[in-house]
Amino acid sequence: MTKSAPLTATKSTTSTPSASGAPLVAVRDLSLTLDVAGQKRLVLRDVSLTIQRGEALALVGESGAGKSMTARAIARLQPDRATTTGSVHFDGREMLGLRGEQLRQARSGMSVIFQDPRAYINPVRRIGDFLTEQLRTVAHVDRHEATRRAQQMLSEVGITDTARRLHQYPGDLSGGMLQRVMIASALLSEPKLILADEPTTALDVTTQSEVMAILDELRHDAGVALLFITHDLDLAAAVCDRTAVMYAGQIVEAQESTGLHHHPRHPYTAALAAARPDLERPTSRLASIPGRPVGAWEAAQTCAFSDRCPHRQPRCTESGPLPLTHESGHSVRCIRADELGPLLQGESE
Repeated sequence: MTKSAPLTATKSTTSTPSASGAPLVAVRDLSLTLDVAGQKRLVLRDVSLTIQRGEALALVGESGAGKSMTARAIARLQPDRATTTGSVHFDGREMLGLRGEQLRQARSGMSVIFQDPRAYINPVRRIGDFLTEQLRTVAHVDRHEATRRAQQMLSEVGITDTARRLHQYPGDLSGGMLQRVMIASALLSEPKLILADEPTTALDVTTQSEVMAILDELRHDAGVALLFITHDLDLAAAVCDRTAVMYAGQIVEAQESTGLHHHPRHPYTAALAAARPDLERPTSRLASIPGRPVGAWEAAQTCAFSDRCPHRQPRCTESGPLPLTHESGHSVRCIRADELGPLLQGESE
């Protein structure tokens, strides 16, 4: 195996843009350190990935793996006093060096859908004000046209009686309805990239399905690229062309989403797959991963998953930092990947 190029989302059969040419997003060797109570803590370590125009890449992993921070680093929304190294190219521009108006203009090509819409929509402002603010202040669209576009987008995400909705407050809407408002807001700016940070976690299963169907349909219709953050491997497979698995601030495996379920090559990926509930094969107790997730600042410099891995051998912790290796469209960070492949496939089923 050879050291990998950044992970690239495979073209969906329904995507209209070509997957050839320069990627829309190219993240290379991204590391990010936060200042926590006066101490420096590494939260991302050498993250590399690419997303082509109109394609979807999922980031999955346990809480604290670095998924949300990766998305925030791409959008330059990391906390104050954060130290970032590496490179983040978006639409041909290096994001890490931008400031002020240049950063604002570059950011206008991307939209973020957050996990909890109630935490990001001002509760004392009307829905119409929230939806039209960016159109009026950034795109300089007049009030009448901005209102028309907002109503049209609300209709496209499945909201009826749009004129009345614009005059309502966030507290008047259900969680699923408010998440639709967030999606409408994200799409109103006609972005090239949507960063969706667990947008369905707080919703019931039925509403989850409806919201994801809306997002997936609009993504393909508009040719928008998607970085989708989730804990749900099945949801990632249903929505995204490729899935990247993160652990302790690193990407440990990535491949075409469906193949990741059936042919994992990293023990962590297999463990995540085995922990999923299976309606066809009910069990009294779900499988779990022993130990606790670790952050990048406390992980081993060799294999970060070694303390929890049932397949650990002495050589796993004796080598130097493990590179992400690539073979036939499959990237993995494990020195036993070749020999463990068949065994892990059985464990994940």
